[in-house]
Amino acid sequence: MKKIELKHKTSIIVGDYQFADFLNHEVIEQLKYAENIGHTNVKASKHTYHNWLPQNQKFNKFKSYIINETEKYFAYDEKYMNGNANFEFTNFWANVYLKGDHAIKHAHKPAQFSFVYFVKSKWYDSPLILTDSGKKIRPKEGRYIIFPAYLFHRVPKHRYEHSRITLAGNMHVKQ
Repeated sequence: MKKIELKHKTSIIVGDYQFADFLNHEVIEQLKYAENIGHTNVKASKHTYHNWLPQNQKFNKFKSYIINETEKYFAYDEKYMNGNANFEFTNFWANVYLKGDHAIKHAHKPAQFSFVYFVKSKWYDSPLILTDSGKKIRPKEGRYIIFPAYLFHRVPKHRYEHSRITLAGNMHVKQ
């Protein structure tokens, strides 16, 4: 995992989840039964509810891991929390991109941090683009990106017949 500095002294975290095989299998299995809420900023063929399967143990272990990484790298950063961070998820969902699907430029405020995780993808699939800096994060199964929720981002049109599947979510500081 590495911390990447962007313009304006903003940082993001990019890492690989060590239990990706177990998590990815669970996501793909659960997507068979998931309802589609329709289009939001994500113009994907399937977009689950924003509080997707809150009792799922594999998902909760992953969410705990993402919170730990966020706290480890951002809690003592004076720009963010100045040592007072104790995060929790406000929402968590999955996206299934099929050929032609994309996500328009958007941010996740009022959350403080957001993440994207690649469940199923090829290295040449559409990247996550952080539009303010132009930084492109290439997909890799098991890779996650944690970033301040105010950063605008988008996903170009998916150009292939196979699916591109992601998890995403938002965190805020517990009150």
